[in-house]
Amino acid sequence: MKTLVARRLFKRKKLLCTVAGLAVAWLFVWYVLPWFFPGPEGLEHPEKPGAVVLDRDGGRIATLPGRDYYHCEPVPLRAVPEMLVKATLAAEDKRFYSHGGADFLALGRAVVTNAAGGEIVSGASTITQQLAKNANPPGKRNLASKMREFFQARRLEMTMSKEEILEAYFNRLDYGNLRRGPAAAARFYFGRDMDHLSLAECALLAGLPQGPSRLNPLNYPDRALERRNRVLRRMKEEGMFPVEMLDRALQEPLFSSGTEKRRQALAPHVTASFLRAFRTGEVHTTLDSALQRGVQEIVGRELANLEDHHVTQAAVVVVENATGDILCLVGSANRKHPQGGLLDGTSMPRSPGSALKPFVYAQAFTLGAYPGTVLPDVPTTYRSAHGLEAPQNYNKTYMGPISIRKALACSQNIPAMRALGSFGGPSRLLKLLKDLGMQGIDGNALHYGLGLAIGNAEVTLRDLTAAYACLAREGKAVTLNLEKAPAGESSPERSVLPAASCFLVADILADREARRATFGDHELMNLPFRYACKTGTSSDFRDNWCVGFTREITVGVWVGNFDASPMRQVGGMTGAGPIFAGVMKLAHRNRKATFPQPGADLVRILIDSRTGKRTGAMQIPAAYVREEWASPANMPGEASPGDYDARGRAYLDSRYTEWFTSPSCTAADAWCLLPEYWSGEPPRVLVPLYGSRLILDPEMPGGGRMLKLRSNLPTGALWSCPTLEIVQYGDEAHAVLAPGTHVITVRHPELNLEQSSTFSVREL
Repeated sequence: MKTLVARRLFKRKKLLCTVAGLAVAWLFVWYVLPWFFPGPEGLEHPEKPGAVVLDRDGGRIATLPGRDYYHCEPVPLRAVPEMLVKATLAAEDKRFYSHGGADFLALGRAVVTNAAGGEIVSGASTITQQLAKNANPPGKRNLASKMREFFQARRLEMTMSKEEILEAYFNRLDYGNLRRGPAAAARFYFGRDMDHLSLAECALLAGLPQGPSRLNPLNYPDRALERRNRVLRRMKEEGMFPVEMLDRALQEPLFSSGTEKRRQALAPHVTASFLRAFRTGEVHTTLDSALQRGVQEIVGRELANLEDHHVTQAAVVVVENATGDILCLVGSANRKHPQGGLLDGTSMPRSPGSALKPFVYAQAFTLGAYPGTVLPDVPTTYRSAHGLEAPQNYNKTYMGPISIRKALACSQNIPAMRALGSFGGPSRLLKLLKDLGMQGIDGNALHYGLGLAIGNAEVTLRDLTAAYACLAREGKAVTLNLEKAPAGESSPERSVLPAASCFLVADILADREARRATFGDHELMNLPFRYACKTGTSSDFRDNWCVGFTREITVGVWVGNFDASPMRQVGGMTGAGPIFAGVMKLAHRNRKATFPQPGADLVRILIDSRTGKRTGAMQIPAAYVREEWASPANMPGEASPGDYDARGRAYLDSRYTEWFTSPSCTAADAWCLLPEYWSGEPPRVLVPLYGSRLILDPEMPGGGRMLKLRSNLPTGALWSCPTLEIVQYGDEAHAVLAPGTHVITVRHPELNLEQSSTFSVREL
């Protein structure tokens, strides 16, 4: 009996010893052994955010990625919405607040589930263990690494509060698409701060860390939706929120309406430039976020209207004239566009077309011209470094004697080249353009020649916009800024052009009446305030520009294709113009628009628009009298009787002969050719040519008997023929044909020139 009792006591003692040993071992494993494992290396170096790009008012534009290319925005736990915290606990570790680093219930369930499935279908890692994993350097996943994470998790539980663990966990959580942490993820997927997320959106984020690539909602929306709903159902099982609220969340689409629009990056080309420079900290830009967002919408809308014209890209720069601050910069219409969307169209050299003409005339005004100066807009051949060239106007018509005001407003090419040749030449203009900031123009003046006036040099939109801002700033050059200058710091002002020259150019570019002859009166461009603007189109419609300003704002717009393929018949008023008009109105939404004013060195005078001279004592027909700006120091001469013939027509010299005798001359009653300046070309009968044989066709109107007569003599020539009747219709003469041989004569009484032509007529 005693032996039996002794055996029982021994077994009890043995059991107690075993239990005590196990307890001691457990206590050693649970409380002592974790101290032999160093804490996760990553926790010694807190997560650092990339540079934060801010707008001019301190609002966030973007957060740049760090050198590991991850976007990270660490936040305190109190900033994480309660819905996101609960959704994450439901998805990853519902007993987080009750375990000490390892969830043995979940571990047991996982063992049973995985054994029943024959493979690993469920894990049991707690949030603390995941934190240990995420905070360690990447390495092989094996039993040793899992054991290390187990003990590190236990150590974290003994040294950190649950809130500290959860905060560190959230800020190291990979949500896919190179976004780490819930703040960066919310901004990327939903385009807003995480405190504005719905319950369904929080559940979507909570489900992503399980498989950021596999569950990527942008690539695999069905998988992401299934995972989100599973998280919501777990929350429903745990009673985390009212059932009705969770049921509504289950019915929500993956992304609400407007998410795609909110997700669009603001000023991506600006942020990309800072990214390339590996900026850190806060980057305070000069951008106006509301204006930037609005301009991006305008560009997208207007390019959609040009889709049938083979237009794929556009770029916009908006400048505050007083400071040179760039308020808006759109580098491309769509940064994701396969045809060069990543390129920055504001910094690409392109042909400006007519957009350089204002500086040709600004130079001319500096050297003695004024807006009423008359230039010949007639067919002209120029000798350049490339040989003889015969440029044409955009509309392939010629206006004859034309004032600088009308030539610039109507964007005629020939007068601009004549003005450049007469006032300063290409060398001086090239220096002016470089002084204005267009340093990218390569080559010398001889290379460009007079073609510099019509855009045969390439410039960038940024440089061109800065040059126009100089006109708005009364000739003071401006340096464009994308970063806010420190308080009290400003660039020294540098005068490039006289203020009077700049005002005269601005006044012409704002003259709707002067440009109506070529461009009409587009309702689209009739803004509710006065502004100056100039369009430009390069050869073959490869580039289209519209740049203009008020005293406060300068807007530059380029439209085209980055591969330099031509657009289909897109001019300034249909391409860049609509974008310019929309942007200019938007830029002045909260800003009063004013216009540059003339200085004391300019006065108003009355001139004869045909000659550019002051009317003086001459009685000029009211149709030709114009009021114009001029400088008292450089006043045009007065009109005299020697400028007109007996009928009051203004004399033209021999440069206008070809134009005056062509169909382009539609107002011959306003001018006449000076006899003493006749070119000396022998008079010729052009129709009918000498020796021609004409046939009367009964099927033609009037039997083909009416023949319009033509010669190289100017208006005023008289026709005669002893055998045919001559009929006069205004300035046109016709011969009534009859069979036989005839001699017809043309004579100009003022020039005392005469020529005859012999021809024959027969019936068919």
